[in-house]
Parts: sequence; structure tokens; C-alpha cells
Amino acid sequence: MPRVLKSRLRWLPALLVLAGLFGAALGGGVPGGGEVVRAAPEGQSALPGVVISEFRFLGPEGGNDEFIELNNPTGAAVDISGLKIIGSNNLGSTSTRATIGIVILQPGQKYLLVNTGASESLKVLNDATYATGITDDGGIAITLADGSTIIDAVGLSTGSFYKEGSILPPLSGTANQSYERKDGGCTDTDNNSADFIWNQTSSNPQNSSSIYVPCLRVTDVTSETVDGTYTEGASIAVTVKFSSNVNVTGAPTLLLETGVTDRNAIYSGGSEPDTLTFNYVVMAGDASGDLDYVATNSLSLNGGTITGAVGNASLTLPSPGADGSLGFHKAIVIDNQAPPSVISFTRQTPSTTPTNADALTFRVTFSEHVTGVDTGDFVAAGTTALPTTVTPVNISLLYNSMYDVTISGGDLPLPTFNGVVGLDLSGAQNITDAVSVPLPAGEPAIDDVYTLDNIPPTVAINQAAGQADPASGPPVYFTIVFSEPIDVSKFTTSDITQSIGATATFITWSITDSGDHQHFTLSATSVAGNGTLTPTIDALKVTDLAGNNNSDSTSTDNTVVYNDNVAPMVTVNQADGQPDPTSTFPIRFTVVFSEPIIASIFTPSDITQSGDAAGITWSITDSGDHQTFTLSAISAAGTGTLKPFIAANRVTDVIGINNLASTSAGDDEVTYVPVPTATRTPTRTPTRTPTRTPTRTPTPTRTSSRTPTPLPGVPVINEFLPHPRTDWNADGAANYGDEYIEIINVGVLPANLKNWVLEDTGGGDTYTLPETILQPRGILVLYASQTGISLSDGGDGVRLLRPNGTIADAVDYPVVESADRTWCRLPDGNGAWTFGCWPTPGRPNARTGAGEPTPVSQPSACPLADTVPAAILSAECGSPGDSIFGAGWWRDGEFWLGSRWKWDVFIE
Repeated sequence: MPRVLKSRLRWLPALLVLAGLFGAALGGGVPGGGEVVRAAPEGQSALPGVVISEFRFLGPEGGNDEFIELNNPTGAAVDISGLKIIGSNNLGSTSTRATIGIVILQPGQKYLLVNTGASESLKVLNDATYATGITDDGGIAITLADGSTIIDAVGLSTGSFYKEGSILPPLSGTANQSYERKDGGCTDTDNNSADFIWNQTSSNPQNSSSIYVPCLRVTDVTSETVDGTYTEGASIAVTVKFSSNVNVTGAPTLLLETGVTDRNAIYSGGSEPDTLTFNYVVMAGDASGDLDYVATNSLSLNGGTITGAVGNASLTLPSPGADGSLGFHKAIVIDNQAPPSVISFTRQTPSTTPTNADALTFRVTFSEHVTGVDTGDFVAAGTTALPTTVTPVNISLLYNSMYDVTISGGDLPLPTFNGVVGLDLSGAQNITDAVSVPLPAGEPAIDDVYTLDNIPPTVAINQAAGQADPASGPPVYFTIVFSEPIDVSKFTTSDITQSIGATATFITWSITDSGDHQHFTLSATSVAGNGTLTPTIDALKVTDLAGNNNSDSTSTDNTVVYNDNVAPMVTVNQADGQPDPTSTFPIRFTVVFSEPIIASIFTPSDITQSGDAAGITWSITDSGDHQTFTLSAISAAGTGTLKPFIAANRVTDVIGINNLASTSAGDDEVTYVPVPTATRTPTRTPTRTPTRTPTRTPTPTRTSSRTPTPLPGVPVINEFLPHPRTDWNADGAANYGDEYIEIINVGVLPANLKNWVLEDTGGGDTYTLPETILQPRGILVLYASQTGISLSDGGDGVRLLRPNGTIADAVDYPVVESADRTWCRLPDGNGAWTFGCWPTPGRPNARTGAGEPTPVSQPSACPLADTVPAAILSAECGSPGDSIFGAGWWRDGEFWLGSRWKWDVFIE
């Protein structure tokens, strides 16, 4: 949509003064100079027409790099002297940030308040400053001098005391950003999220010296149709005048108040460049005592547009019945040629029944605008109370089809009064519609009533049927019966007390509603001291549905002797869903005691392993009731069965009685079978570029590669072989498939390598590990024939990634200058990286070694490194040129280097 053009130029002060003087004197450069402030509708306070037009609570230089811009969106000058700017934090606490001095804003004129801690470029623009910043997710409001009457507000959190409609999200970061009211500060629908846009990378603070850009707004609504009474089929033209010329697309509408069903007047054209005409055709059933639109937002684009030179027009209308409205200018009556009727009597205050309120308000809705409505037109039914007030529910000053009728006095306040109270029309009522047609007698189809209840609920507590007395263990049951349904949201275990003289101690209560909110089961689920249980409910603890407080509870037998001398029993079984056998941890069991125990003394040391698996580490989790627990085996040293057992006298119940030995339902063991080391499974055949094998005899050298310190239980890379010349994987051929990467678990717990990933950084090859349990200090060898990972002889990197993609270990290496020599950690797992180690796949690393795997009968693969160009590879490895580049054909000291410089070269 078109945007109001806001000048970012800073004019010379002298020119600004002259512009202001000419604008004020002529009313042209500052439109609206000759208009007066319109009066507020009757019953409403006349608030200054000023809005928050742009702001931010966070800027490039931090939380104090903030400003608040105000705008006059009206067509007349507005006095904002003495108004307050009040801030709120996200918890609703408020304080005044600034009080505006003597300031009168012309239409479209801005006023800028800047934090004293803001950037210098922002502070130089201020009309006024404030010292205390606004919480980043708080809010602000413009109020009258009283500090409580809100003129406009905006909020960035639900907790802010100030906000309108849907909130805006807080700003974050350090961008030069702001929130700006749409259409140059003119859009105001009392909904923050609809009224503001986010300037993500720019802000546009303007001050009182900036060029005024008045809002394009509605100034007047009237009709060319003469005053009078109109019936079905009549056509009425309504005109809407704007403050300057407008362009219209589509078919905007104007919603008129026409009784039970409101009607749209449809745009039909413009009589003047600044005036739009809307046609309304009276429909059957329409009625109005003085035709007007429904509300200030009744003008709708309906998919079209209304724009002018400064952008989109503000669609806000003068308040119905106020100066500038259709009803103010005209006296057009719509007659439906039918008598009025009462549509409904509905409960208004309170909105629910039953109730014990001393005053009752009914909302009366008529089928059309009616007049002559007062207290004498109604009577109360079922009570001696009388109608005391009749208040119109303002749709507009000139149209009322709703009234709130309040009845009070008589017997309503009496504590003994109970019964049904309603509202009726008086036989002497003299209500008429706008054309003096009288309201006929009768009651509406919707006729709400109140049920008055002033009697407090009674309550009785007794032993539950079948409850043993004396009881030897929990739970101990009682029944609670109220005389009527209660508000269950206010009935909690804190309302239960032990009667004076009752001796049982440390009782945990539980309440269960039967569903009718009147009958409840009270359970003592835990008792720490033997004695008598005598629950009571004191008065004023709960209320009935009408709000009456309960009286003290009564009983015929609400005492149970509690003498716990029974040892708690305990069962141990497989947890639901626990696989058996399993190769993964944790392995879970469910432990259930016959009554709550002292959970703090129940520890893993109380668990005895009666299966054949060794080295088990246990963990115990309380469900919260101190009676049901989850027992988990989180590791084991070897394969076998896990069969936990709890011996007698390991824990006690809350009284202090020791437990009996655990039993089982026959399913108290799980077999643990670790997953064997992963089998080599070729996953792909990579395409490689072979290179010539270097001939220089290597000298093992220590390289200053990083030495990570692995965390316990976290696997690390231990050894890798980039350039093999021996059949290390024993598949009958010495080739690239004999390259390998070795992983070691340096922790004290087993590690599951499922979904861990190996990769080389040079070629981008990756391998996702299958489920593999690597025991502490265990070594896993992964050959290239299995992983498909080809390690470059020209320098590369090896990475071990966790399942979440983060790096667990990594090492980079330079050009490999000799075959059958590895990079390895010395000592294994925790040592520094060293080149020239003897290959020891699956065994502890060694700097030197003796012996090699058994030679294969077939010839070895081409001995060149994998970075040599293809032409040289063909000459060296293809018949009949086999081995022409062997070491014996060339002087010692000549070898191939790859990937060090722009071109690969031979060095002599």
C-alpha cells in the first residue's frame, strides 16, 4: 500500500519557524488550521487527539537507545500540555517517565521524547527527554495529568499494564529498528499488532520541527435525503466527506444501525473529489428512530482502497450521534410498519445462577429503537424487590434497543430468602417505537431468571463403608457429603484438619470427587505416627455455587484408630515395555511397596543382583508417591541376566517398620546381550585418484597436533592408516580397502556408537555407525572396505561426530610420505598424536613393531600414492610398464608431493 512520505531532512531552524508561522496563520500548509475540535459524545470524556506514532525500547547502542514519538492525527490543533508518558515493565509495574510541558500540536505534527542515554544522533532530535528507560518487553501509555486516564497505549508483553488488543513482540538485537504506526501515524484501531509495522533496519523519529503531514481523515457524514420517515424500498444516500481529495477502488461499505439486522450502504460514487456517496435501500424489518451508522469503525474497504496524496485514508468516523455524524446532522426515521417487541430478558450481573447477590441486573433487548423506557415499565417476579434503575446500553445517542434493568431491595438481601427471581413487563408500561407504535404486552421467548440461594451448605464426615477400625496401614477412607454441590475449585486437602484430641501425626490426605461435586472420598494415604484419625472441615473453607460459605462439619463416626504394625511388602518386576533380551541400557524394573516408605533411605545399595551379569550400576527414581519406584540398570560389565532383589530390613515405612524381602510376579529378570563389534560391510566403491608411493625411508616424528581431553564415556579417534601396502583387513588383497580408522572408549562406562558418524574432510566421505556397544578401553577398527572412507595421501582430516552432529573428536594431517605407517595416540586414547607408528589395528598403539600380516599370493596393488595424476598411474601400474617408477629406478630422495602448492611436483 502507499506509504506516507516522511522527510528525513533536517531543515534550518529559521525555515522551520517560518513554516510553522505560515501554517498556523493560513491553515493551508498545516491543514485543518480553521477547524475546531469536535465534541465527544455525551457520556464520554473529551480526550486529546494524540497517539503514539513511533517508538523503540532497544537500539544500536543498547537498552537506553530509545525514543517515543507522538502524533496529532486529527484535523484540529491539540493541546497536550501536562500529559504524562508512563512506562510499564512486563509484570505490570508502572512509573511516570515524562510530563509534557506547554505544547500544542498542529494536525500531523510530531513530538519526540528521547532517552538521555540514547545515541548522540538521536538525542539532538529531541523535543523533550526522559531519564528512566522502558523495559524491552514492557509498554507505554499517554495519559491525562491524573496519570490514570489512558489516551493511547502500546504493549510488548501480556504482562505489561499498558497495551491495546494484540501485543507486539519485543525488539531484539542492535539494529536501527522501531515500531511505527501505519499510514504515517494515522491508523488507530485500538489493536497494537494491527496498527503498527516493524521497521527492521531503519527508524524514522520525527520531532515538532519536521514537516507536518496531516492524516487523510473523515471530517463529516451526512445525507442529501430530506428528514422524514421512510419504509421498505426507500433509497437513502449517505455522504462521507474527507479532509482532502481521495481516490477509490472497489466497493467500500458503510454499516448502518437498522434494528435487529444492520444493513450496509454500498459505495456508488463521489459527488466531489473529497466526498463519497453510499446508497442504502430500506429492507423489510429495518427500523431506526434516527438513522446513523453502527460505530466509529463502520466504514469498511470491503477489498477496495481509499487513498489520497499522503497515502491510505483513515477510516475512523465521528462517534455515532456526535458532531459530524449522520445522526447529528439528519433526522431520518426508518419505520418497519410493525409494533416493537421484546426479544429477550437475559442475566447480566451476575452472569451465572444460583447466586446470593443483593442486586440483580437483567438486560432487556427490543426488536428496534424504543422510547419512554423507565423503571415503571418493569416489575420483579418472585420477590418483593423493585426495579431501581434502567440504563440504556448505548449503541448511539440516538438509537437504543437495549436497556439494563436492576432490581434490589425488598427481601433480596435477607439471609433467609431463597427462590426464583425474574423480570416482567409492567401492565402499565408505555414503551413505544420511534413512530409512536406502542409495545404490546407479553413475555419474550428468551426469559432468564435467577435462583437465589442464601443458605450455607452443611457438610458431614464419617468413616467410609467397609473401612477397618482399627486400621493397620494406609489408605484410610472417609466419606464427605455436602448438603448441595460446592465450588470444587476451592476445596483442597488444606481444608482438612485433625480434630482436637486426635493423635495420629504427619498425615497425607487425598480428596476424590464422585463427579456430582457433593459427595467426596477422603483418604489418608500416609500416616507417620500411630493414633486416632479424626478429620474435620472448619467453617468458611468452601462455598456453594451461589457463593455461600460452609458451616462446621458434623459427623456420627469420623474417627478411625490407626495402628500400623504390618511390615511393608515389596515386589520387583520388569517394567512395562522393557525388551527382554536387550542389548541397550537402561534396563528398567518397577519396584512397588505395599505402602509409602521413607524414600530418602532407599538407595541403590539396597539392591542385590541375583542374576549372573556382573558389574551392574543401578539408579532409583521415585514416582512421587514414595511407594512406586523405577529401578534402572544403567551399565553392566558383561553379558548375562539381571535379577534385582531387595532383602528384608533394607527400608522402613513412615512409621518405622522394616520391609519384608521382595517378591515377584515371575517376571523379575532381563537378559543382557551386548551387540558384537560391527561386521565389515562394504557400503560403496569409491572412485579414487591414485598417487605414487613415496620412496624415502620415514623417520617417526611427533607432530604438534591438538590433544583433546575426552570426557569419561566419550569415544575418541585412536589411530588411522591413510596409505597401506599390506593386507591388514585379511581379505586377500592389499589395496585402499586396508586403510582403517580406530576408535577407543577412554571412559569408565560402556558407550553406544549407534548413529555416530565418521567422516574425512578432504573427500567428504561419511559413515554412520550401527548400534555398537564399546566397552571401557575397548577398541573398534573400521576399514575402508567397510566404511567407504578414503583417506587422502595428500593431507586430509578425520572427524568423529556425535549423533546430534557436534564434533566429538577431530584431527588433521599433512602429506603422507611413507606407506604402512599410521597416525596414532601415544599412549592410547589420551596421548598426543604421533606419525610413523606401527599399524596395530585392534591392539594398543606402538611406535615400532615386528612382523606383518601373512603376505598374499596375488600381487599387491599399485604402490603409488592416491594423489598421483592418472597418466603417471597408467605408466607405473599398467602392463608392460609395471613398477617403472619403483625406488630402484630412481635416485634416493625423490618422492611425490600432492596438494601443497598449485601444481603437484616431483622434488629431488
